[in-house]
Amino acid sequence: MKIIITGAGVSGLAAAADLVARGHEVEVYERAPELRAGGNGVLIWHNATGILRDLGLPLERLGRRMDTADVWSSRGEPLMRTDLTRIAAVLGTPCIAAMRGDVLRLLADAVPEGVIRLGKECAEIVERPGGVTVRFTDGTTADGDVLIGADGYRSAVRTHLFGADDARYTGLASWHGTTTEPLDLGGDHCVPTFYGRQGLCTLHPVGDGRIHWSFEVPFDNGRRRVPPPGTALSEASRSEGRRLASSREWFGGWAPPVSDLLDVLKEEDIAEAPHTLHDVRKWWGRGPITLVGDAAHAIPPRAGWGVNQALEDSWVLGHALDGPGSPADRLRAYEQARRGRARTVRGRAKMLRHSNRLLLALRLTRDGLQSTKMLQANIQSSSSYLNRDLPPGTARPAAEAV
Repeated sequence: MKIIITGAGVSGLAAAADLVARGHEVEVYERAPELRAGGNGVLIWHNATGILRDLGLPLERLGRRMDTADVWSSRGEPLMRTDLTRIAAVLGTPCIAAMRGDVLRLLADAVPEGVIRLGKECAEIVERPGGVTVRFTDGTTADGDVLIGADGYRSAVRTHLFGADDARYTGLASWHGTTTEPLDLGGDHCVPTFYGRQGLCTLHPVGDGRIHWSFEVPFDNGRRRVPPPGTALSEASRSEGRRLASSREWFGGWAPPVSDLLDVLKEEDIAEAPHTLHDVRKWWGRGPITLVGDAAHAIPPRAGWGVNQALEDSWVLGHALDGPGSPADRLRAYEQARRGRARTVRGRAKMLRHSNRLLLALRLTRDGLQSTKMLQANIQSSSSYLNRDLPPGTARPAAEAV
């Protein structure tokens, strides 16, 4: 089967790696002139590291294994500890903190040379009997039996399918970056998150002496809807040019390592990423076209599930396209298999936007056992991979592989 993928992010490259391994002819088209290997730090939960392992990718090349996740108040009071090693012992793979760019490079190395085509921006999609044609702004075209839109939360493929996008700003943003300054996080395998009434700050080591950090702050640029593809995102938010001053005003009195981080930051260190949220539609495509990753179900980063959702989509999609029926039938089967889990994750992401007050009322649970069981249940209930959610008639991999 000839498969066209628009977008060389995590979802597009993961789908490409899986589909190439299954013997499909795959072409990935990315509008940027090079792989977007920058960006934020990500947590790759145990389900997603299982998918990467099953793709044959070397997990040791990624970031840093996380053994504990600690929640603190802004004053430095312990609120909760989650033992990630207990979850790893049950599910068979670790939680890893890494830079998104490192995940991209790992996936890109897993596809043959020539599969990824850079500098190719989608201009038009033509559905035709037996397949689909994509026209690019440089005048070239690509024909395939299937088109997978992996082009992010402002997806041109989603816009072709459904018209004006339904992605909305949530009223929050992440001010984030990476530092090599030594900060005491409580260990090299620990993710501490600090909560206060002003917002939150999370930090985690991502390998090679780097620490990714992120502040969650209010975001208001006068818009509610995300602009369509091909337009500027917006005028900068009202905090443009004074993020460092605002960060020090809001978070400067917080306990170390937050206060230590603010002592060494410069204005140019701080990038802004507005939080967006999609509705999860009943169907993600039409005919020979479907969506994966943020193009299908963008969620805010607090849930920590963006990369994990992308990998889950690629895993189900690869199995679905090996199943019975026409390409269109297989794509609808993929969407049906993934829809329920994606809606579960969206619901939790929406709820987490309002959870600060609850977290501040917590006290450290005994040995972290309660929170560990809660997180394990959350991961398992959100994962198609761990539950072997595959369309009827699709060969299921052995449960022992998890």
